Amino acid sequence: DDLEYFPIPEPEGKANAGVSFVDSWMYERNYGGKRGHEGCDIMAEKNVRGLYPVVSMTDGVVLHKGWLEQGGYRIGITAPGGAYFYYAHLYRYAEGIKKGDIVKAGQLLGFMGDSGYSKVEGTVGNFDVHLHLGIYLKTEHFEELSVNPYWILRQMDSKVLQFSD
Repeated sequence: DDLEYFPIPEPEGKANAGVSFVDSWMYERNYGGKRGHEGCDIMAEKNVRGLYPVVSMTDGVVLHKGWLEQGGYRIGITAPGGAYFYYAHLYRYAEGIKKGDIVKAGQLLGFMGDSGYSKVEGTVGNFDVHLHLGIYLKTEHFEELSVNPYWILRQMDSKVLQFSD
């Protein structure tokens, strides 16, 4: 019920700047140890850092912001219903956004990039520009249960905002 928008708006005036995604749930990843991919990668048609805005899919509170070795620059939003939305590999953050802020669905969080896969903060270029979206739920038995975002993104891909700088 908290979902309102697809996380990548249409960048106004930027023809052929679309995105695509496939169901890569639990595909093998090897950086930092062999593991399953807990998310869905939204790939940029134009491999350009900072071209694609990233917006919050829901209202919520900024729970995490900063560098993670695997996720690069990331921001985590907890929605009113309790789901945690993890937006990773950002190029940069929206101006002034900080941990503890209340955000509205459709609010700019930052811009898609290729940060991460390094212990050195600020590392870019180890993969193509994309947004990794992870969704986690708290349950009676799990503090952090990862769910496949692919089907949620498919449901939301008709709810794309127009974005202008």
